[in-house]
Amino acid sequence: MLKKLLKYEFKATARTYGGMYLALLAASVLFGGSVWRWNGTNSDAYSTLVGLMSLVYTAVIIGTVVVTIMTIVQRFYRNLLGREGYLMHTLPVTETQLVTSKLISSTVWSLCSILAACLSFGILAVLMMADMDLLEQLPLMWSSIREIFARYNMEFWGALAFSGVVSFVRMVSAIACIYAACMVGHQFKNHPALAGILSFFVMQYLQGWLEKLLRIGTGVYETAIYSAVGDMGSIEAAVSALGYMESAMVTLGVAAAFGVFWFGLTVWLMRNKLNLE
Repeated sequence: MLKKLLKYEFKATARTYGGMYLALLAASVLFGGSVWRWNGTNSDAYSTLVGLMSLVYTAVIIGTVVVTIMTIVQRFYRNLLGREGYLMHTLPVTETQLVTSKLISSTVWSLCSILAACLSFGILAVLMMADMDLLEQLPLMWSSIREIFARYNMEFWGALAFSGVVSFVRMVSAIACIYAACMVGHQFKNHPALAGILSFFVMQYLQGWLEKLLRIGTGVYETAIYSAVGDMGSIEAAVSALGYMESAMVTLGVAAAFGVFWFGLTVWLMRNKLNLE
């Protein structure tokens, strides 16, 4: 039944996200194309066009973030706590399956939003280098890449990859926290949306405070990476000195624990405190 829930969820959200990604890629093409045409000219019209396209592209990037977050909230609240909830909660599925389907869908679309943003940056880079002879530049680029990989040791790349895992777990935990905040806000008859927003910030503050209390905040391992990037000769010393992997593993565990807690709180409130009247 979880597969059917996921199929319905992706089908219901595909149009929103698909249109947003097309707008993002179109904005990157227009912005990059305007910069390419403007290079080598002193036209005030092109200068104005480039400025306008940069504003449009920035607005679309910000809009992508906002729409992604708002869709996560709206799909959960309207589908499970609004009028659609009367139908959803009569299906032969458990509360755990309902929340899981929302969490998986939101996580996938959040990753897609990140990939779409990266792709748009890549399009911009290609268009801005359109006047360069890329065939002549490829050997130099390949040589630079090989030099980078040679100078950075495996410990650094492992730490960088692990940082991505930690970021992913934190993203999933944040989505679960949004759902928990929606459920907490649902308990208030007056101004549930405001209560949910305040609950989210309180929850995030509590999580951050506990992380600082245990000295496992992101600053430790991020400082290691930034120090390594800033001084290539001290990569190994910086990572080893700050105990990156150890602190990152603890950070990962805490982020995962909070994610499980927010998920469990959401399911418990939905099972025992749900009121659709």
